[in-house]
Amino acid sequence: MDKWREGSLYDHIDVFANSLGYENAAIAIKLAMVPWDSVEDRNIFIHAITGELPQGNDGRNYVSGTRRG
Repeated sequence: MDKWREGSLYDHIDVFANSLGYENAAIAIKLAMVPWDSVEDRNIFIHAITGELPQGNDGRNYVSGTRRG
């Protein structure tokens, strides 16, 4: 089963969507797919383009899929 973890695609999507705003979902998803060297590099990039600290990054928005048997 998938789990949320820092640095995962789910984490990147959460942070970019929260930091850029959901109205910018298309660019948030594209940026989330960049192979970031580290979470710190991603966060520095977000701070550089928004002038604010990254938002999200805690897994609250992650909804795990269910297993069917």
